[in-house]
Amino acid sequence: MNRVRSGLVVGLFFGMGIGACDSKTRGKASERVRELNEIPMEQLRVMLKGYPGDWRSASEVGSGKQEPVLQKEAPQEAKRITLQAPGLSSLGEMPVREAIAARRSARQFSEAPISLEELGYLLWATQGVTGIEKDDDGRILRQHRAAPSAGGRYPLETYLCIQRVEGIPKGLYRYLPAEHALLVVREDEGLLADIGAACYESASAKGAAVIFIWSATPYRTEWKYAYLAHRMIAMEAGHVCENLYLAAESCRIGVCALLSYHQPRVDQLLGLDGRDEFAIYLACVGKAAAGDQ
Repeated sequence: MNRVRSGLVVGLFFGMGIGACDSKTRGKASERVRELNEIPMEQLRVMLKGYPGDWRSASEVGSGKQEPVLQKEAPQEAKRITLQAPGLSSLGEMPVREAIAARRSARQFSEAPISLEELGYLLWATQGVTGIEKDDDGRILRQHRAAPSAGGRYPLETYLCIQRVEGIPKGLYRYLPAEHALLVVREDEGLLADIGAACYESASAKGAAVIFIWSATPYRTEWKYAYLAHRMIAMEAGHVCENLYLAAESCRIGVCALLSYHQPRVDQLLGLDGRDEFAIYLACVGKAAAGDQ
């Protein structure tokens, strides 16, 4: 399973960053990916089709191995920013039908900031906890979040590169779904420029008020679903980003999903090891510029 995971990182996620280069550079980069990748392209396509055999014997459920946690641990002493409880907000009252019909990608953003209330709503709509089931003794049996996840494994973490959010210093943050709070990773005036460079100077990335960056922790899903996990994780990233699109549309905020990025550089900027946790999907968020609405 470890070899499969490393192949996916290099072959799929690193490869996603090639699209923004010119043809000559793209050709060289493609050759380099082929040199680095341990798994042929045809085998990588198995991820999209699903593992053809019986995967259950490889599952670690019932093996005695400890179940992985569903949220990356956060130091108790780390600074947190509490977000407004979703039930107290009036955001998101647009009918779903209208939000779906109006949804477009906004590639140009104005200089207007978004509010902390708006950011909190978007985070809740993508990875927020929507329900908790407990046993008779009060022990948590399972939690439910806004976007579906196979087996309730929730392999994604949400990082935020914040540039223009009212009352929040520029920098890198991580969403804590169980607390509905932001964890301050580091305040960093130059982070957006670094992320923009890692996204090949994308205008959307350079102009965003916030960049949502979802990372994958594959073992959370591998623990239960073994060789089916990787297909599931890719699909779940899509579920989460679509929730972001619709939630943002419901409060007139623009979104542009972004897959053209340099994998190792983004992982480095987030402080991820690139193996057991790595960036999988980015989305630029902000108030759409006039003419791009």
